[in-house]
Amino acid sequence: MRRPVTITVSHTLGREAARARLQGGVDKIRDRLGALHMQLTEENWQGDTLHFGVAALGQTVNGKLEVEDSLVRVEVMLPWILAVFAEKLRLGVEKQGQVLLEHKPAKA
Repeated sequence: MRRPVTITVSHTLGREAARARLQGGVDKIRDRLGALHMQLTEENWQGDTLHFGVAALGQTVNGKLEVEDSLVRVEVMLPWILAVFAEKLRLGVEKQGQVLLEHKPAKA
């Protein structure tokens, strides 16, 4: 049995800028996952949607990230064995999303 987890992160960048920021931040995400003994196994952008897979604890979690005008929605289906980590996953994704999508004023 799998447990669905949906996480949303608000942003003020607009759809195109948010997608560009996320696409450019995949290496940071990959490094962060590696530090947590996880691995990005799939990364496939289709328009404004990223289909991804992450391997952890002998399990692979598949999900999608959808970029919208003012928010990013991440949906994953956790296997029952990983469902106990749902809240930690939610908090971690929200934090990383906010870091990647924070509005950075132009430098003078």
